[in-house]
Amino acid sequence: MSRRSGKMRRVLSRIFKERQIYHRSDGVVHFISMSSKTQIALAVIVGGALLWVAYASVNVVFKEQIIVAKDRDSRIMETTYSKRLHDAQRAYDDVSELNQIIKQNFDETLSDISARHQLLQNMVERKAAIDEGLNALANGLSEAGGPNGQRPTNGNRVMIDVAPGEPTPRQSRMSAARKLGAAEPDSSKANGTASEAIRAMNHAAADLHAEQMMLVAALEEKATAQRESLTLLLSSVGVPAESLVTPAKISNTMLAQGGPFIDIAAGGEAAAIFYEHANRAAAAVDDLAAIYKALQNVPLSSPLVVGRRFTSGFGIRRDPINGKYSRHNGIDFAAPWASPVTATADGVIHFAGTRSGFGRVVEINHGNGFITRYAHLNRISVKSGQKVSLHDKVGELGSSGRSTGPHVHYEVLYKGKPLNPRRFIEAGRYVFES
Repeated sequence: MSRRSGKMRRVLSRIFKERQIYHRSDGVVHFISMSSKTQIALAVIVGGALLWVAYASVNVVFKEQIIVAKDRDSRIMETTYSKRLHDAQRAYDDVSELNQIIKQNFDETLSDISARHQLLQNMVERKAAIDEGLNALANGLSEAGGPNGQRPTNGNRVMIDVAPGEPTPRQSRMSAARKLGAAEPDSSKANGTASEAIRAMNHAAADLHAEQMMLVAALEEKATAQRESLTLLLSSVGVPAESLVTPAKISNTMLAQGGPFIDIAAGGEAAAIFYEHANRAAAAVDDLAAIYKALQNVPLSSPLVVGRRFTSGFGIRRDPINGKYSRHNGIDFAAPWASPVTATADGVIHFAGTRSGFGRVVEINHGNGFITRYAHLNRISVKSGQKVSLHDKVGELGSSGRSTGPHVHYEVLYKGKPLNPRRFIEAGRYVFES
């Protein structure tokens, strides 16, 4: 160790020999003597300063590079974050747009279904009211039964006897409705992420559409069948339905429409088909309602609801008193004395009093040109102007006037022309007691 230190001192002594620095100023020479230690100290100071300068320079350079690198990394992170934020925003926008598409499709589909449901509900309620009225009328007519009080043994005989057979069966509206219901537009055309949800919703709507089409077809078919039956009923008694029902001003029911515009574009062609058939079904229900309303005032019952016996028919007969042939404009029923004589349909008492040949008589105006006459009564139970309903008591059976025994003489007049009352009673019996 001492050798090394001695060697070091010798090296330093050779490098840093004692030196003198001369300086001349104004003719005077000055010198400064610098020892080895002084030189070593200065060298150390100068070396340290150089090292510090070098360190500082290197540090500044590297620090700048570090700052640049950090700034670059920061920009990269910011760019990456912005890209991710943009992607997230775009995904959010896509989801929002998807939800908006599904919501819009759902709202349009629900609106279309609701509109169809309201229309169907209205038709079903109206049809149910008509059926309820027909059932009530049927129950009322069943109280009287046939001309002699007998009950029918088979149903719908008037429709069987009167309705002409069609040479070729027509296509059922139900089968046609099945085809139309299955023709709901294919939802597979939907694009994008929403296609599956919209397709499932459209399939459910298509199934409901098919059911609604079936219901419309059933309503139209039943209403049409009932209307045809009632039309045949009126024809069978000699009164055309057209004369009792106010005809439409135009024949094309599709043109007889109006009101504010309510867009049904969500339903497309299928909705247009549905509303076309719904309009036709509604027209059939309207026609049925018109005929039912007119039928309420048609005398289809017997004037007696108790046991009776048919004693004289309509038309030419031998007079029971003088034996001569004469025209009989009504039919006669025999029954126990003072049996209740009842109205054969709703109406207003047109006359209640005594007339030559009829004795005590009651006449009821049923509207639409129908008047019924109940003669030979023992007692009258109503007065002129009084409203009566089916099977309301109007008097008691007797033998007043030109009569050979207790009975009721019953007439049906249409626009002043006498018609065969038995045909009305039979029609009511066979059609409504099915």
